[in-house]
Amino acid sequence: MQLNGQHYPYRTGLTLHAIIADLGLRHDAIVVMHRDDVYKRGKIPDVPLEQDDVIEIVRMMQGG
Repeated sequence: MQLNGQHYPYRTGLTLHAIIADLGLRHDAIVVMHRDDVYKRGKIPDVPLEQDDVIEIVRMMQGG
């Protein structure tokens, strides 16, 4: 499994919500790209993941 271009250890039962929790991220502050789907902040489903999945997580940041 790849997460933001890096190897991420896959484990049975892994979901998008589990990865977000592992990373200590808030659902309302990120956008997730998984397979052909893009999930907007606050609307990320808890979908099961597979060993060959590629996931991109983009953090929303406020700037000045």
